[in-house]
Amino acid sequence: MRDGVLLLFLGRLFPEWRFARDVHGVWRAEGRVLISASSADALLDALARWEPDAGERTRRMFDPPAPGV
Repeated sequence: MRDGVLLLFLGRLFPEWRFARDVHGVWRAEGRVLISASSADALLDALARWEPDAGERTRRMFDPPAPGV
């Protein structure tokens, strides 16, 4: 996934966090804490520690409830 697309996806999935990748390639998430990581994978691993429902949020985004439920 391209960096920009991933940043948009994360912002949509976690609106209470701000996400960025700086000119040096450092990934950042700013919310209840500041997370800095050397890769997108490391950022997601760290974010999962602070957002225990991350998996559920992702599932809901890709598998929304049926209409009328």
